[in-house]
Amino acid sequence: MARKSARAVAAAEAANQSNDEGVSSSKVPLSELSPKSCLTCGRVVTPRAKWAKDWNGIKYCSDSCRSTRPGKVVVRFSPDGDAGDLGSSAGVKREDAAELKVDVETFVEGILLEVARQNGGGTLEDVQDRIKDLLRSSSIEVGQPQHSPSKEESGSDTDHDEQHKAQSGSSSDGQHPLWKALDSPPGLRERIRRAARRLALGITHDSDAQQTNITTTVAGSIELSQNGKVLRTVQDLSFAKGVLHVKSKNKP
Repeated sequence: MARKSARAVAAAEAANQSNDEGVSSSKVPLSELSPKSCLTCGRVVTPRAKWAKDWNGIKYCSDSCRSTRPGKVVVRFSPDGDAGDLGSSAGVKREDAAELKVDVETFVEGILLEVARQNGGGTLEDVQDRIKDLLRSSSIEVGQPQHSPSKEESGSDTDHDEQHKAQSGSSSDGQHPLWKALDSPPGLRERIRRAARRLALGITHDSDAQQTNITTTVAGSIELSQNGKVLRTVQDLSFAKGVLHVKSKNKP
């Protein structure tokens, strides 16, 4: 019988070792993995077999949430005249005398906190109206929503690998770059709702994977409720639909 070369023997051993590792890693019991929170949308991330090998490193529920995580959606533009209240809003910085830079997620969170601090708080629809009023006061035309929230509302993992950074000037379709960024996938309505979930959970813009272990609203800065019932867990927040009320935890 012909003897195998040392190289052939080494290759066979490596293959066997790889197969053994593949078998053992595929047998990680999902029952031992706990649900966590997505750092972008604030929804519950349920353990899946494809994530079992690196569950501790999973921070986002989908590619769309990874690509639109806080800090990624930024818009720069030159305002027409005085930027008014928009210029002093959270997430808005004046780059120079002629240009504003807006971190879209920080901007949305700032308006959420503003509405939440009002006496009695408000609804997420109030937050949307406030954002539109701010844009109009700065001579920014508000268009019709271009993106349906239905898939996000249902918790779909459908990915939207699109460019989310708007540049200075008007877009090719005539929409103002700030409005276009605010309404880019997942759309303004869902963008507000996911910012509300983050604030309710106490998730910051730090992308530390440890934050995914935050699954209750104990550390949150705002309180979200529906029909008088306070939403206290990431599961509650993930599946709540319809009108949501928001108020600051420091307000009665």
